[in-house]
Amino acid sequence: MLQTDSDKRSVRVTVKTTITNGSETETFELATLGNLHNKANADYLQYEEKDENGLINTYVKFTDTELMLMRSGSVTMKQYFRENEVTSGYYESMYGRLEMQTDTSKIVREWNDPAKEGKIELYYDLMMQGNHLGVYQMTIIYKEEA
Repeated sequence: MLQTDSDKRSVRVTVKTTITNGSETETFELATLGNLHNKANADYLQYEEKDENGLINTYVKFTDTELMLMRSGSVTMKQYFRENEVTSGYYESMYGRLEMQTDTSKIVREWNDPAKEGKIELYYDLMMQGNHLGVYQMTIIYKEEA
């Protein structure tokens, strides 16, 4: 956890997502730069992603009990994750709005103060419009730039 409110720090961000659906497994990885700050007892991680339709601003808000993932730009998305809870959200693109549900089995947060590096791990099942899309493992590693 960061020590001071609104003290933005530049970080290198690596996001790795592994999706398992039946016997098939896919892994996606993103490496980018972003910002990290703390405000009102929550940590905020902000970074940019690009897809085939343009730029996506991604915000991750995390506290001791939940994580919120929000995207804006070529896609709009908002989803909450709470351990051992099913939560609802949405994903919107140029093709329309889709309702999402996540059943989060585990959230792991770590902060290594001497290394100025944090890690978040999310384990969840994703349903979109009532269809099970798979079991997801998302790992976000963020390290302060020297």
